[in-house]
Amino acid sequence: MAQHDTPRPTQARLWTSLALAGAVGGLAATGAQADTAGFGHGPETLWLAAGEGGEGGEGGEGGSAEMSIEDLDAAYLTNLGLIEGHLRAGIALYRDGHADLAATHMKHPEDEIYADLAPELEERGAEAFSAELSALADAVTSGAPVEDAQAAFDTLLERIAAARTMVSEPGAILESLEQVLRIAGDEYEIGVIEGEISNLHEYQDAMGFTEMARVRAEELASGDDAAHAKTGAAVIEALDATAPAFAAGFVPEGALGAEAKASLLHAAAARIELAALQAE
Repeated sequence: MAQHDTPRPTQARLWTSLALAGAVGGLAATGAQADTAGFGHGPETLWLAAGEGGEGGEGGEGGSAEMSIEDLDAAYLTNLGLIEGHLRAGIALYRDGHADLAATHMKHPEDEIYADLAPELEERGAEAFSAELSALADAVTSGAPVEDAQAAFDTLLERIAAARTMVSEPGAILESLEQVLRIAGDEYEIGVIEGEISNLHEYQDAMGFTEMARVRAEELASGDDAAHAKTGAAVIEALDATAPAFAAGFVPEGALGAEAKASLLHAAAARIELAALQAE
C-alpha cells in the first residue's frame, strides 16, 4: 500500500473565469487539468478569492464572469469550511499521536487558503485569525501537550465561527456545504484508488472536510427555525451515507475495501444540492 504523507506542491492561486455556479459542475475536470499542468494541491486551489473576479489565470482561462452575492457568500463560507476541515483532520491526528501527519494539515490552511481569504475577512468586517492559525501550527510542530494544542484549536474555531456569522443566508450556507463535499470527493479520488490508499494526506483532507460539513449540518438541525432544522437533518442523512468511505479512520491500516468510493461523497453533495432546492 503506497501512502504519500506529503501533499503535492502548491501554487499560490489558480484563477478561474467561471462563475461559481458553473465551477461547481466542472470541479473534477478542472482539477484534473490543474494537476496535469503541474499546478495546485488538488481541487481546493480552484476556489478564487471571493470578490476578486476571474483574472486570466495560469490555467489559460481568460475574461471574467459576474458572480451573484449568494455565490460570493458561498465561496467565502467554502474557504472557511476548507480551513476548518484541514484543522479538524490535523487535531484528530495529533490527539491520536500522529504529530508528523497532523503538522501538514495545520500548515496548509494558511499556506493555501488564508492569504486569499484575508482581504475578504477585512471587507466583511470579520476579525483576522492568522495569528491563531500560526499558534495552532506552532503548538503541533513543537510537540506541545495535547491539551495545549486542543486549546489553540478551540480558540481558532471560535474565530472561524465568528467569521462565519458574516453570512446568514441559508442558501449560501447549503451551497458551501455542497461545494465542500464536492471538493472532498475530488480529494478522495486522489487519495483512494480501487480501495487502496494512494495519497494519505488527500484522504485525510476528504475526511476532515466531511466532518466539518457534519458539524455545520448539526448546527442547522438543532436551530430554532423548523424549516432550517428539517434541511439540516436532510444534510445529516446525506452525510451518513458517506460512512463506508471513512470506516477505517484517519490512518487506515490495510486496504479500505470496495465500498470506499469517492462516489459516496459526490452523491452526498448532490443530495445536499437537492435539499437546498427543496428548501427554497
